[in-house]
Amino acid sequence: MKKDVLLMVEKIHDAPAIYRTRIPLPNNPLKELNSYVLPDADRPLIIDTGFNRPECLSALLDGLHELSVDLTKTDLFLTHLHGDHTGLAVKLAERGCTIFMNPDDHNYFESMRSGIAVEYLDELFINEGFPKAEVDQQGTQNQARLYMTESSYDIIPVEDGVMPILAGHTFTAITTPGHTPGHTCLYLPGKELMFLGDHVLFDITPNITVWKGVDDSLGNYLDSLKRIAAFPAHLALPGHRGNQMDFLTRIEQIQNHHQQRLNETLQIIAAEPKLTAYEITARMTWSMRGKTWREFPVGQKWFATGESLAHLHYLLKRGLIIRDTHDGHGIYVINYGASGGVVPYVHKGI
Repeated sequence: MKKDVLLMVEKIHDAPAIYRTRIPLPNNPLKELNSYVLPDADRPLIIDTGFNRPECLSALLDGLHELSVDLTKTDLFLTHLHGDHTGLAVKLAERGCTIFMNPDDHNYFESMRSGIAVEYLDELFINEGFPKAEVDQQGTQNQARLYMTESSYDIIPVEDGVMPILAGHTFTAITTPGHTPGHTCLYLPGKELMFLGDHVLFDITPNITVWKGVDDSLGNYLDSLKRIAAFPAHLALPGHRGNQMDFLTRIEQIQNHHQQRLNETLQIIAAEPKLTAYEITARMTWSMRGKTWREFPVGQKWFATGESLAHLHYLLKRGLIIRDTHDGHGIYVINYGASGGVVPYVHKGI
């Protein structure tokens, strides 16, 4: 008989039984990944895995052992391509798991693994003012690159609106691009249960960055927030940390956060025209326990600059700013012709 609280596992829901294993993410500001397991079915279901590193594998396998999960008869659903969610996919597949995933994110993962997407982003960031020496350090300090799965894996593709039968239940796949190009939430309509991945987090804000082949990831994300808000969610389960508030309230908070960030971006550009994206990022407000921009680890500088670029692309697409070049780097100015000389209100929530 399974206990409500096991050595590595916490039971968080009955009917269906859902257990959460907290997978440690050492030396990472996220601290832990929530890996969810629905064990009471002919084919149990695991949702997300942790990084490809021994500490994550040990915690995940210990938790699955506590739940008596037979990996040869188990399905794995990956909410999105990031290494902290997919890093152990190959190791679980080798043990017999069948993997379900959105094909856009799987294809992008293959582009990263081959180096194509990584080279594109490195060049993009250098063009936006990110120092080349710091770009070169990403290969040894960026955990998303260090701890991704070591090889390819086969998937059963899950497109938007598909209704896969997993753990004996008919779920609905809801594609929510923004955090990644093919990020997908898993929804159980009859129970109003939502597995959120990193689409909505409750005490930190999901990182929205730039991607090869995506021209407006922030716009996509804001649209996805509106879309997901239409699904009643009695229990909304995030990929990291806990859920201590109403789902719709948190969505509104995140929308307001990006509104404030967009306005801050415009104000910085208005006060100091012709800054690079890297310079704009250094002037923005970040929560890093009192550290100055110069004290940021290079990996955090990368994520912060990516988020700034997503906001700059949003403003460019709507004609509110203009990008020019100087000394081979992009620079930004306000498009006063579009805004009438006034820094505008950009986004109005749900």
